Order: sequence, then C-alpha cells, then structure tokens
Amino acid sequence: MKRSKLRKLGKQKISVVQRKLWQLCKEITRKKYGNTCYTCYQAGLVGSNWHTGHLWAKASLGAFLKYDLRVLRPQCYNCNINRGGMGADYYQRMLKEIGEEKMAQLQKDRQVTVNAMDHYLKLINEYTELLKHD
Repeated sequence: MKRSKLRKLGKQKISVVQRKLWQLCKEITRKKYGNTCYTCYQAGLVGSNWHTGHLWAKASLGAFLKYDLRVLRPQCYNCNINRGGMGADYYQRMLKEIGEEKMAQLQKDRQVTVNAMDHYLKLINEYTELLKHD
C-alpha cells in the first residue's frame, strides 16, 4: 500500500514541517508583494536583505497566525531585524491597506487555538496548491 505525502509529513518533526511551510510562505509573499520593503519602501530587495516580516512578532503568535499570509509582507533586513519589525509603521500601513474590519478579525484570530502540526500540514497543502496555480 502506497503512503500518501500527508502521511509521510505527519511522521516528521514539527521543526522540519515549519521550515517547509516557511519556505512556501516566503515564496508566496515575494511573488505577491514584490521586493520593496513594506515599512520603509526600500526597493530592489535581494538575497539576505529580502526578509518576510510579520505584523506582530512571530514569537508572540500562536500556531494559527504564525504562517498566515494575511500578516506577512516583505521587509528589508534593517526594518525586520535592526528595528524589530517596525511594528507601529507596519500596523498603520496594514490598517490602511485592509481596513479596520479585517484588522479587528486578525486581532480576534490571535486568540484562536489549533493543533499546530495538523494546522501546519493543512497549510502546506493549501500553499503548495496556491503556488501551482500562480
């Protein structure tokens, strides 16, 4: 009996799954938003200067939002690392971009609790399909 890909991933350590998921998140975010820093507008980001930043610190997010494309945007190294993500500027720009209603939903989603491994495996499948159709 042939095992499905989902079954194989299910036996992996969560850190391996998270790395795969993060690679998908970066690829999707870069395709969607390009290589201009979301917070300081520096254009032409490449290599190690081209980060994928979070609206809120990744460490403060639960499994539900940690790899959610709604909170990810490209950032330069300086904004993401040296300036701690530029949270206030990021938040203000995001508020203008998506509106108060969607921001309120994101705030509510910060409280959602899920089984991390199951959620991550589901996202890997969704994001892989998303990339196939782009």
